[in-house]
Amino acid sequence: MTEPHHDPSHPHRLGAFEFQLLTELRRRNVFRVAGAYLGASWFLVHMGTVLGENFSALHHLMPGVIALLGAGLPLVLVLAWLFELTPEGFKLTHGQSRRNPMHELTARRLEIIIVALLALAVIAMLNDRWVLHRPADESVVPVFTLVILVLLADRVIGRRAAQGATQGSALALPAGSAASPPSIAVLPFVDMSEHRDQEYFSEGLSEELITLLTKVADMRVPARTSCFYFKGRQTTVAEIAKALGVEHLLEGSVRKSGDRVRISVQLIRADSGYHLWAETYDRRLDDIFEVQGEIASAVVATLKATLLSGALPLPLARHSSEAYQLYLLGRFHWNKRSPQDFRKAIEFFRQAIVTHPNYALAFSGIADSFSLLPIYDSAVKATETMPQAKQAALKALSLDDGLAEAHASLALTLTLFDYDWTGAEQHLKRAIELSANAPSPHQWYCELLVNAGRFDEGLAHGRRALQVDPLSLVANLGLGIALNSARRYDEAIVQLQKTLELDPRFADASYFLFEAYANKGMYAEAVEVYARQKRLDGEPAAEIEAMQQAFAARSWEGFLRHRIDFLEALPHPIPEEIAASCARVGELDKAFEWLERSYEARSARLTHLKVDARYDNLRADPRFTRLLSRIGLA
Repeated sequence: MTEPHHDPSHPHRLGAFEFQLLTELRRRNVFRVAGAYLGASWFLVHMGTVLGENFSALHHLMPGVIALLGAGLPLVLVLAWLFELTPEGFKLTHGQSRRNPMHELTARRLEIIIVALLALAVIAMLNDRWVLHRPADESVVPVFTLVILVLLADRVIGRRAAQGATQGSALALPAGSAASPPSIAVLPFVDMSEHRDQEYFSEGLSEELITLLTKVADMRVPARTSCFYFKGRQTTVAEIAKALGVEHLLEGSVRKSGDRVRISVQLIRADSGYHLWAETYDRRLDDIFEVQGEIASAVVATLKATLLSGALPLPLARHSSEAYQLYLLGRFHWNKRSPQDFRKAIEFFRQAIVTHPNYALAFSGIADSFSLLPIYDSAVKATETMPQAKQAALKALSLDDGLAEAHASLALTLTLFDYDWTGAEQHLKRAIELSANAPSPHQWYCELLVNAGRFDEGLAHGRRALQVDPLSLVANLGLGIALNSARRYDEAIVQLQKTLELDPRFADASYFLFEAYANKGMYAEAVEVYARQKRLDGEPAAEIEAMQQAFAARSWEGFLRHRIDFLEALPHPIPEEIAASCARVGELDKAFEWLERSYEARSARLTHLKVDARYDNLRADPRFTRLLSRIGLA
């Protein structure tokens, strides 16, 4: 455990706990509330005293009013600590949590109230002296001096927190090590529209900002999946920062009404909770691309003075606001990764293209959706979707050859359908060159290299994808699959178990954990995790019990033969799963029969054939060599 840093040259410096407490008091606006309460109390007492000179009843009440106001101060400060203002009203503040998007607005309003009260105090003093010709209220000087001191303390603590955060991050580095690049996570912006129906827009804006900030040299930005992992979770700033390995968080809210949009953004120093920068933008939707550029530039400018050497990000390509919103809807559904959502995504991408025919990103989105649809839905034929995917990817590239997404989209179709490994590698290298911090090109390049038998190169890209997107289920799973294919089973098991810790209901991770256990000969563990995966897939309980009984009665071979019979009877069987089981039990002719069906269907799963340990019993057969040659892996 790292001890708090103490500087012996400053014996009277506040301890870590005391300073953290003061910083938290500031973050919860306790200082501002205290200043506003003191000022308002003085003004109320002053007005009561003036009016009490003409109304004796009020004059007699004033001592009680003063006592009540004095007793109310601690209660108000406690309430300020416990509650924060949200669009839904007052809610409990979570310790060291992310600020509500309205928190900064509340702080500004309190400062305006205090300034107004100071102005009223000056007016009251002038009124006493020149209009009422009475002695000025002597309490005004000590009360408002205290108010000003409270505000100054608030500002000083804020500045000290920012300086301490920067120094603390430097002190945390090991001696002699080079400083890591500054890092920032863009959290999903909150939809604060009246009907809460603009989630796609608020999330899309966050994703676009991630894309824009990844283009800044010397800045590390976790990818969308990891940043969005905390959506809807009661998670503190410190926990998010630790999980993502970042120093800063960018969060905000979006309120959209008609063709107007209000975007509130805050840049937060993670280890102190201190706001380095905040701004609100009120614009027309047609100006949304300018706003994105302004936000990204403001973030970079805020960090640039001491942390960054890279240039400000280039603006994103402009499109009509209608096409842009349709594109965001498409990506919103694509990110859900289900067959139904892929189909919705394709429809929205197509609508975006109707509105803006040269929308390269929308064509890339269509390509990705058609490429992944047959993987997620076994009833869909790759021979029908992949040609459409390739056509869309080529169109995207013809519109913008410098679009990393388009190169990655084309590489995916070349790998999964054309078996053009050389062409796919060229486009993946180009995608990484154009967008080094995008996780998907690294992940897909990892799969290509590992499936070609180039394990060390592939695993390096798999780990890079995970570094960029550490909480991504897909990136974590991809590395686990790669380790299994490289026959590093112990590492694969650990990686796949880690993936399941992120989401125990992630069925794909359970399936490949089954494969890793089976490849290592841990058959009891394999069957157990396989049964769990089938429950998640909704397989009948009777079949799950039957396969477990088959394993208990006839061991591993009995389990495999039982599954072969069951899988062959399905309306849409997965050829590779049957072929692998047949290969394992020595039914070679049957295994090749199912592999041939897989080849005819252009199944993406066939790309693992060269390195897949399930097919080891087939490798000496000339038919296996010929099949590898047909898919470009001989």
